[in-house]
Amino acid sequence: MKISLKKTVLKASLLIIFILIVLTAMISRGLNRAYEDIQSTVVVDRSGEPIWILPNSRGNYSIFATSVPQRFAELLLSKEDKHFYSHPGMNPIGTTQLILTKMGIGNRRSASTIDQQLAKMLLGNETRRTISNKAIETMDAMMYDLYMPKSSILLAYCNTAYFGNHIQGLKTASKAYFNKSPEKLSTEEIVQLLGTLSDPSFDNPLSESNIRKSRILAKQLGVQTVDQSFASPDTVKQNLSSFQEKEDSFELRPYIQSMKDMPKEIKTSIDSKLTTNVRQILGSIVPSLSDRDAHNMAIVIMKLPENEILTFIGSPDPTGISYGQQINMLQEPRQVASTIKPLVYAKAFEMGARPYTLIDDEEYEYKTDDGQSFYLRNYDGKFHGRITAAYALDNSINIPAVKTLSFVGVDHFADFLSTLGYADTKKVHALGIGAALGTIDMTLPDLAHLYTIFPNQGKLNSMHLFSDQSLNSSFFPQSSRQVIEPQYTQLVTKILSDRHLATDQFGYRSDLNIPLDNYALKTGTSDDYHDSWVIGFTPDFLVGVWVGNADNKSTKRLSGQSGAGEIWSQVMELMSHSTYNKKTPFAFDKIRPIGGTTNSAYEISGDDIEKARDLFIDSK
Repeated sequence: MKISLKKTVLKASLLIIFILIVLTAMISRGLNRAYEDIQSTVVVDRSGEPIWILPNSRGNYSIFATSVPQRFAELLLSKEDKHFYSHPGMNPIGTTQLILTKMGIGNRRSASTIDQQLAKMLLGNETRRTISNKAIETMDAMMYDLYMPKSSILLAYCNTAYFGNHIQGLKTASKAYFNKSPEKLSTEEIVQLLGTLSDPSFDNPLSESNIRKSRILAKQLGVQTVDQSFASPDTVKQNLSSFQEKEDSFELRPYIQSMKDMPKEIKTSIDSKLTTNVRQILGSIVPSLSDRDAHNMAIVIMKLPENEILTFIGSPDPTGISYGQQINMLQEPRQVASTIKPLVYAKAFEMGARPYTLIDDEEYEYKTDDGQSFYLRNYDGKFHGRITAAYALDNSINIPAVKTLSFVGVDHFADFLSTLGYADTKKVHALGIGAALGTIDMTLPDLAHLYTIFPNQGKLNSMHLFSDQSLNSSFFPQSSRQVIEPQYTQLVTKILSDRHLATDQFGYRSDLNIPLDNYALKTGTSDDYHDSWVIGFTPDFLVGVWVGNADNKSTKRLSGQSGAGEIWSQVMELMSHSTYNKKTPFAFDKIRPIGGTTNSAYEISGDDIEKARDLFIDSK
């Protein structure tokens, strides 16, 4: 009988242990799922700085930390749970004292341990303080304590603690209230956060009562504080406003909101500090452009040769309510105007033309497919006679560009654009050789992407906005293709980098003339001054700017030079002093000057110079 009883007790004990193990695992998994659900999705820049924090399922913002600073942990446990490392999830002595207090014996206010408070937050019981809920929280806390190490429980508590104003977690509160990481908090700021925990809705650092209660708490904790070192409500308000109003999220929202399986951290190639500086440049220029009836603008900056997007601005003021400021102009196709011309000439060079090829700039009748005749005019209203292709491109003269496209052939050019990723080739065919005037539409990012073939030696690499390759490829198809041989892009780059050759149209005193030795650019101005463009690049980075109006109204004769050019030159100066400027020289190893001549008279080895020079003249 005794043996049988022992077996029964053993079996019962093993069954109980098994049930406890299973129950502990189930409860812990449930709490872990609730814990993971609290973490916000955070979009960060290339250095890990938050750009956009999406609210979690509770409507709060929570950036999880990976560790708890020692000083914060010491003061937290001193305030909330002195026996944290010795109790099994609940404090038996404290609980007994609390029960006696309820019976009128003693004055214990609370016996909740860190474990119990964590269980309360994960179960969402903050406002449901019933006896049954407290009992469940205590059981869950004890089970969680069996399953998880104390360090993990402490970290989970710090990541889920509520600090008011929809701010959840130590890391989030440090950034939102004090614009610091938790590791850099002062003693006074730590006490201010600890003083928030008891009543986060009313005693958070944004409130007047916080500092007063923090002084009292500091004395209770036995720490020395300096009144002047507490963060004032005004300072906190400013920090909180900056934390909540992340302008960079405006341009990223279309990408983020379309993601189906959103990771908890989305790392981008964006440089937040650079973008802030560019926005400041925009802010200083907006008034002068507004005086000329230009109210919308967009900027793209890419790091080369990787084509990583550093700055992505689609509005000078995404919070504005006038002039369509809440329209993201990065996503709006616009007429590209003369910025199409380098692509026309690149294809012509591939087919035998050269920078020294002569073209007659004279009255020219252009007929459409339906028989209508147009007499083309140049930007300056003049004819320039017989000029070189280099001079025509650098000074953006229209008639030679149309003749060049006629030489290339509309079909060949449409195929070239298709190779570059431009989809609407039907419009190119419909426009015929008039497409050389840039009446096709593209977004600024798409046009900037096409231009990367010049500094990248004829190779079209994918654009990169997201560090995760699979995520990036869902928006920017992954490819690295040689779309044209480097000698032809080198010819175009040599022309676009020759600012002396462009002085007839743009002058010596121009926003386009900047103190760099290795840059090239092209401007564009659409009909009736609707669009002002500049795309410029060095071997290290590319800057593209568009200026105009979201409703497509004309500006007051704002050209590429006088509109987008003003912004572009200041951004280029900013970039020239940045770490992105490696001062890499352009590669011109595939081309050479003809007999020491200047003015971009460059050839490729094996050229029949006389034939290439008179190519258009003979076919006239």
